[in-house]
Amino acid sequence: MPALFLTLTLTLALSCAAAAQSSLVPTVAVIDENGVAVPDARVFLQMPSLPALRCQTDFTGRCRFPALAPGQYQLRVQKEGFYELVQPSVAITPGSNLEVAIAHQREVREIVDVPESPPAIDPAQVAAQETISGLDVINIVYPGTQDYRNVLNFIPGVVQDQSGQPHVAGAQTYQILTLLDGFNVTQPANGQLLIRVSTDAFRNIQVEPSREPAEAGKGSGGLLSLNTGIGDDHFRFSATDFIPSIQNKHGWRFDQFLPRLTFSGPIEKGKIWFYNAFDGEYDNVVFTELPVNSDNDHVLRLGNLAKVQSNLTSRNILTTSFLVNDLHDQYAFLSPQSPQLSNPKDVESAYVGSIKDQHYFAGGQLLETGFAFDQYNVQVTPYGTLPYFVNPTLTGGSYYLGDETHARRLQALANLFLPPHQWHGRHDFKVGVDLDRISYDAQFARQPISFLRGSNTLTSPDLCRTATPDAKFPCTRYSTFSAAPLHEQYNAEVSAYAEDRWLLTDRLLIAPGIRLDWDEIVRHAVISPRLAGTYVLDSSGNTKISAGIGLVTDATPVFLVARPYAGTREDIFYSIPDPTCTANCVTTTGPVTASFTVNRRTLEVPLFVNWSIALEKKLPAAVYLKAEFLDRRGSRGFVYDLNPATPGNFILENTRDDHYHSFQISLRHNFKESYMLMGSYTRSSAHTNQALDFNVDSPILSPQQPGPYPWDTPNRFLSWGYFPLFKLPIVHQLEVAYSAEARTGFPYSLFTDQQQLIGPPGAQRFPEYFSFNLQLEKRFHLFGYYLALRGGFDNITGRCNPFVVDNVLDATHPRPTFTACEGRAFTSRIRLLGRK
Repeated sequence: MPALFLTLTLTLALSCAAAAQSSLVPTVAVIDENGVAVPDARVFLQMPSLPALRCQTDFTGRCRFPALAPGQYQLRVQKEGFYELVQPSVAITPGSNLEVAIAHQREVREIVDVPESPPAIDPAQVAAQETISGLDVINIVYPGTQDYRNVLNFIPGVVQDQSGQPHVAGAQTYQILTLLDGFNVTQPANGQLLIRVSTDAFRNIQVEPSREPAEAGKGSGGLLSLNTGIGDDHFRFSATDFIPSIQNKHGWRFDQFLPRLTFSGPIEKGKIWFYNAFDGEYDNVVFTELPVNSDNDHVLRLGNLAKVQSNLTSRNILTTSFLVNDLHDQYAFLSPQSPQLSNPKDVESAYVGSIKDQHYFAGGQLLETGFAFDQYNVQVTPYGTLPYFVNPTLTGGSYYLGDETHARRLQALANLFLPPHQWHGRHDFKVGVDLDRISYDAQFARQPISFLRGSNTLTSPDLCRTATPDAKFPCTRYSTFSAAPLHEQYNAEVSAYAEDRWLLTDRLLIAPGIRLDWDEIVRHAVISPRLAGTYVLDSSGNTKISAGIGLVTDATPVFLVARPYAGTREDIFYSIPDPTCTANCVTTTGPVTASFTVNRRTLEVPLFVNWSIALEKKLPAAVYLKAEFLDRRGSRGFVYDLNPATPGNFILENTRDDHYHSFQISLRHNFKESYMLMGSYTRSSAHTNQALDFNVDSPILSPQQPGPYPWDTPNRFLSWGYFPLFKLPIVHQLEVAYSAEARTGFPYSLFTDQQQLIGPPGAQRFPEYFSFNLQLEKRFHLFGYYLALRGGFDNITGRCNPFVVDNVLDATHPRPTFTACEGRAFTSRIRLLGRK
């Protein structure tokens, strides 16, 4: 840490000297419509009949043109996601300081009379990065458009598992660092992505699976950045799906209501702006297989993101935000096999608040400080205390599990961006610190579970212990649990980093960085060096090679450390070896105990070596090609394994080794007015030497074994796009939007009815997955408003893509069976885009 501050002091001194020497160098500063600096914008100055001079803005949005002759120049500024700025004539003199503003792209293209910035290969983009804009989030066709997490599946390199969680570069979700407007919002205890933000609120979503800068730590799977909008000097509003739908299932009734409302504008023009994005969801899920009046589940979800930006001065910008999520699920897990009262009520909430200050110094430094808190609450409550049972076709009684958990994070960060320093090229230095305090408390209450044969139901709480042991004995297993009273778990995390972006020549850029991480649970400081770079192969900037390698760590998963406090489990297994016998037919095994232990003194920090190499090239017809190889290799990962000293006990160890590698090729073509076509193919492998997840609620009575992760997809093809079909003067233009995914089926394992693994983990796979989604959209004016009406089909081919498998085999069920197909579904959407 002292070395970091010494480096900071020396660099500040050098930057001040450099600033004094370059006071006569013409400078162009690029800001957005709210006065925020725009880094990595392309700035062109051109005299008539002469080649254009090009420069790229630094962290503070500044671009310097040394040895520039005085005179009149045409100025052009471009950056993807913004409208292009062109000023035909600007006067440049020695020491000129010119400030220009460019505006973010917006959806209502009819009122915009300036072109979008064209796509380009960015020589300063070192990290492996995939980006979808806010317009892409709105326009891509995907099931469940009310949940932005579903669109992540259409970003190359991101796989969404069957529970809806994203996986980047084959990593577990808790190994991904997810940021909302620059602050960590992963669930503090289990690392899941649980926050909900209106899909209309995004400016862009970025994924960086490799070559990420040293600032991005505590995530071996990479970085997921969720960036939302802010208001400007115009009042704007939009609304989506403000008309509820109905369904005819056991009579006409409500189906869904998925309203989204976004409005923004100035509080004080040119100085203070607000932004508010509300989204709601009401689902009336009906199963006609269940009796009338007991056939539905009501799900109510509300979310709201509120932001305010205040430019205290032209050099001091303060931004605050507050996100609230609330969910009420009346009968969670309802299905034809699980009637209403055998399911619990699920109540969840999340709160995320942040404040960030950006101060631009006269010498070119930018100091960014921020504070954030987030809290996640879950309460699962069974209906009553009736004994709970499970048979092959039905569950009954009162749900066996009730729990209440709270997870909280306090985060403070500071980043210092230094002005460019010249030494054998240009250096852009950046240093920062990140301090986090995490707390987690949980309590669980479980009642016994009776597992029954055939269509038997529970006639008494002690049926499995009192029934006659003949050939009709109804039980296969009886599970009991110990008490799990309130437990609290804490962790503190300290991180610091320093990085440089070193432009040796106009074509060669090197980005070294180093990071320090320490936490209270493991108590081992880890230094993580990283090195990456880019090289532009041609003078036109149309071909670029990027490569990098880095040592990356993971945040300590609090949910694994807290698992011993979730209680223990005992299972008694019953089998009937001879179904023709008449007395004493039942063989009993057990009780088999499952308990969990953590010895903090033996824990170590997981380490991953990530490296990648990529080629980007602009092809004819403005088609952009990217080919990339990525290798992610980890050791000392956290995993529970059988304790050889104590039968039935599982101990947390650092013995898991992960390996992910992929080759990905993608093509992208941008049309005018933000239309796009994209296609990608990925060949990958995500494996580990310890594939089993032992826990209280899903016992596996087999030793650890190697295998693929449940989201492993060796072959995957993605494509999506939206573009105009034709234009008519009366109805305006008709647009078509589509998405397609074809991939290898997810792996799964086979088990006996006594929870013994059959064969290696993940040796079986779901059928190959294919889905094609197609919709048409028409934009029109009505009563002075812009509207857009969309309709079409998800999975238009009607292919059955099952996502549930009965993988427990016995004499009456010798093969796995697949259920819960994703069938064809008609979907529609109406959007109010604002005033004409």
